[in-house]
Amino acid sequence: MKKRVPPSFIAIGQGQPLAGESKELLAVDSEIELVRKLVPATVNRTTISGDIQELVPVNRATISGDAATRAGALDALENNNWVHLACHGKQDHEQPYNSHFVMKDEPITLLDIMEKDIPAAEFAFLSACHTAVGDEETPDEVIHLAAGLQFSGFKSVIGTLWEVNDAFVEHVVKAFYENMFKGGVMDCTKAAWALNRATHAVKTKVPLDQRMVFIHVGV
Repeated sequence: MKKRVPPSFIAIGQGQPLAGESKELLAVDSEIELVRKLVPATVNRTTISGDIQELVPVNRATISGDAATRAGALDALENNNWVHLACHGKQDHEQPYNSHFVMKDEPITLLDIMEKDIPAAEFAFLSACHTAVGDEETPDEVIHLAAGLQFSGFKSVIGTLWEVNDAFVEHVVKAFYENMFKGGVMDCTKAAWALNRATHAVKTKVPLDQRMVFIHVGV
């Protein structure tokens, strides 16, 4: 009988990148802690036979600060099937494969991600700026960070179309995961629905442009 991969969730945060690379993101640590609290310790899932619900533990972890290096984050991406990434995101329109996430030492490029083998990947939330923005001149040939994650095997990805405001992102993140894990399950196909519900839930707290900034790609 085929062995199922246990559910695992890693939250990666880098709010203090290498000096001179980007400005400090003051809300990253609190966002990572919020996500850690929202991820359930156990979830229900159907057995391989499809007729019984079983309660399984979720392997949960976070890396941030000095631990959130290029190597550390790439290893985390490769060894977890659910990922939340909070950091600076940079889109390179001239060389799309050089678009990257800013870490403590060196950036993680789109090419770095696409070269990784992530066979059990399911879901990624990219809480960074410009992670789902392609080339203005060729919008139908989209090469961006969210697409890179999907190409690497992540079935469902939340990305951003423009700059994310730290003052509002936690409201959206909290509402998203509350809906995503409703019912005690980890199902990446709920992402589009959970994002829709989250943006409606925070409409009195978050301005329209900071609700519209998030976009879902994949299943």
